[in-house]
Order: sequence, then structure tokens, then C-alpha cells
Amino acid sequence: MIEELVRVRGIGPTAAERLVNAGVKTIEEIAKSKPEQLAWIKGIGMLSANKIIENALELLKLEKGIQRVLDSIKENFSKSCPKCGGDMTEKFIILGPERRLRANQCNLCKFYMPK
Repeated sequence: MIEELVRVRGIGPTAAERLVNAGVKTIEEIAKSKPEQLAWIKGIGMLSANKIIENALELLKLEKGIQRVLDSIKENFSKSCPKCGGDMTEKFIILGPERRLRANQCNLCKFYMPK
């Protein structure tokens, strides 16, 4: 929990520990907080609380954008081969009598990419 909160700019290990002790365990909880709710915690005043909430919102927005980009890349790779650009088709790779792996295979170069 402390490791996650330290990712927010303006929160060090001590402040993160105090936040966790006060019941704030996630970045989402910080982002949804009002400055008055955080300002009563030792070492966090109103100015710091405002900045921490702003930084938590910025971090969540950034991570959401990165996730969108990664999802887009994943979707594009499932449609076209990253190696040659050919069309991909869904196939099953048999790994054993009871194990199969779902993968995409390029129709041109036969490159496999697990799903």
C-alpha cells in the first residue's frame, strides 16, 4: 500500500504511512478525497492536500492514457502481424493432450503471437 501511494508526487514514505494509518490506501481514494479530509493528517496541510489530490488525479489520468495506448497496440497487433504486416488469423496451438493455447498466426509469414 505504501509503495503505491509513494508513486504520487508529493507523497514520501512517511506521508504514505500516515495516509495508510488514516485509512487512505489507494491513489483512487486520494483522488476522490477533499482537501479537508487529508489536511487533518499530521504533516499534510491544506496546500499540500490540494497538491497531492491534483497529483493523484494527474497520475490516474496518465495511467488511463497509457492503458488506452497499450490496448490500441494490442488490438492492432491482433489484426496485423508485427513482423511483416500480414493479416492475423486466430489459431489454437496444441501443447499437450489437455492443453491448448489460443494465438494469432500471420497468414503470410506464419508468425505466432499469443493472445
